[in-house]
Amino acid sequence: MTIEYSKDYLRTLKRITKKRTLSSDVIDAAIELYLKDQTDIRLQFKHINCKRDKNRHSIRIPNTQYRILMSIIDDISLLVCICDHDDYDLRNKNC
Repeated sequence: MTIEYSKDYLRTLKRITKKRTLSSDVIDAAIELYLKDQTDIRLQFKHINCKRDKNRHSIRIPNTQYRILMSIIDDISLLVCICDHDDYDLRNKNC
């Protein structure tokens, strides 16, 4: 599995780490866990029903309220953004 980063993901990553809400180590650990085992219960990996993006999925950053939205196409996971639960709901509401 290959990981790619969107501009929006990099922007939200910078904002979250700058505010010191989450450390980059915690985020990197979640991504590493995802690469090792997508079925790990701590990630709560799930598919999101979305009309615009049929390949949308999310993982939870363990022990936090933050999630990483991604699109999975073939063997590439494009990380779209890191968001808290409220932002997650807004992004997926009218998907």
